[in-house]
Amino acid sequence: MRRSAWKFYLFTFFSAMPAWAQTYAAPPYPVREPEPRYSQVADPPDDPYEMQSWRKSELSTFRFHIGGAGRIREDEVTPGLWTALDVGRGPAGFRFSGSWLRVGSNHGVAHYTGELTLDLGGRHSWRPVLGAGAGLSRVYEKQSEETGVVAQSLGIGLVRAGIEYRIPVESTDTRAGISAIGMLPAIRSDNAPDLKPWLVLAATVGVGF
Repeated sequence: MRRSAWKFYLFTFFSAMPAWAQTYAAPPYPVREPEPRYSQVADPPDDPYEMQSWRKSELSTFRFHIGGAGRIREDEVTPGLWTALDVGRGPAGFRFSGSWLRVGSNHGVAHYTGELTLDLGGRHSWRPVLGAGAGLSRVYEKQSEETGVVAQSLGIGLVRAGIEYRIPVESTDTRAGISAIGMLPAIRSDNAPDLKPWLVLAATVGVGF
């Protein structure tokens, strides 16, 4: 009876040794660590759409544009220089512009305007732009042989529709664009000519800074 009990104790001891050596049981399948959410990492994976488009942070707050323009009135085209400064990199912004079209000559004109703008381009390279505002126009007309060419002031309203293309220059907000600007004389001095509305076409290149 004692020998049987002794054998039973030995069998129990050697059977329990593997269980003492192994601290925990291996899982039936490998455990994968949970992947971190985007909010837990500094940089989320690259978005192919964003890599092929422009981010808002790449747009410049100020952009200077310069190019040629022409006033179209009846059968006459008055060529000259057009400049503009855009302020704002969001959809809404402001533009200051000035143009000098054959200034000092007969039928010359100069414009000094400000307008509210709306950029509909989003993150695309092609950017439709709308604008509306007002300004001052200096119109040059030859009144007589004695007085020669005289400049008169007009208050004008304007509307603008244009399209700009973001030129793919690294780290630079560079654009080429064309615009059609309709101008309507609204306020004029006593001696200013009574002009009809006119159209100005402009082609410019702009650089942000």
